[in-house]
Amino acid sequence: MPNCPTHPRILFVTPEVAFVPERTGNRPYYIGACSGCFGDFLAELITDLLNLGVDVHVAQPDYRKIFEMLSRNEQANPNLKLPSDRVHLAEDRAFFYSNPIKTNYEWENIEISLDFQREVINQIAPRVQPDLIHCHDWMTGLIPAAAEEYGTPCLFTVHDSDSAKSLLSDVENRGIDAAAFWRRLFYDRFPGDYEETRDTNPLDLLLSGILAAHLVDIASLRLLPNIVKGRSNTFYSCLRQVLTRKCDAGCVWGMAGIPDSPVNVTSDKKRYCNNGPNAHHTGKQKNEQVVWRSPPLFNHFEKAYRYVDLYERILQRPLITPEKKKVRAKNEDGPAKSTDNQAIPYRIERSADSQVFYSEQISTPAMAPV
Repeated sequence: MPNCPTHPRILFVTPEVAFVPERTGNRPYYIGACSGCFGDFLAELITDLLNLGVDVHVAQPDYRKIFEMLSRNEQANPNLKLPSDRVHLAEDRAFFYSNPIKTNYEWENIEISLDFQREVINQIAPRVQPDLIHCHDWMTGLIPAAAEEYGTPCLFTVHDSDSAKSLLSDVENRGIDAAAFWRRLFYDRFPGDYEETRDTNPLDLLLSGILAAHLVDIASLRLLPNIVKGRSNTFYSCLRQVLTRKCDAGCVWGMAGIPDSPVNVTSDKKRYCNNGPNAHHTGKQKNEQVVWRSPPLFNHFEKAYRYVDLYERILQRPLITPEKKKVRAKNEDGPAKSTDNQAIPYRIERSADSQVFYSEQISTPAMAPV
């Protein structure tokens, strides 16, 4: 995955449907799929980044059955458009006729995940030659470790705590040469030699993505403080432990992304997340106040600017022209947006010990859902 020396290129890797082919004969564009909160968020962000002048590409599975369903229901958003040469579809029968991810069996999603990552690692990334790969959730968890082998940094976005496990032997049987980066992955127990690990020691895909990524982005407004401070029993101990190590190393970024739908994060001052889902009413009665500031209100373009700042922090060089960054006008319907001097400076040296390595201290059994 060689890097382009002058114009940084960002490759979004998402297992969700973000764009679908436009319903025209030549299909010159892909349009926003309106396939759910996750996909809609990505489609809007990618479109805004493109409008700002970012060289952005997206890799997603070729969900032909889902594309047909969305086209038939006319749910696509024509205001979110991406040229066809910016969308790279991973092709495999595992997802040609797949249902939406949340309706599949776990083994189907694991199969889709491995086939998708194989296509990204072996085909799409070498063809696009990105300077930075932006991965989303557990179904892309092997890509940060594979990209590190080629010196390509990865930003890994965690949307929730869902995950899955797989053996190295299964990963390799799906066509991914994991032997080149197997030591960067997270296993149920601390790995010994490769042969023993390959067939008997399952790896966790979400934890592997977090561990190997250059920087971790927390999309949920409440996920980061809950995991790091251990206020909720719903998050698994290993996820909390790995994210805490990454946070201590300065490798975790709490980006305001998709808000949690069950809670109004801007108005509900009495949080119940520290009590767990089964103790919600008890926590309300106790009126336990959780220290958590309401997130800043900013529109989708300001969110794109914030991601530009984050990408520049990782790449250590500017991503868009100075003219694009100078003006962030006052929002007529909300508070003033940040100005250029409030952006994250891209010339920030990363500390030598900021990378988190897999060790016996963080090798307790991964408690990912079965």
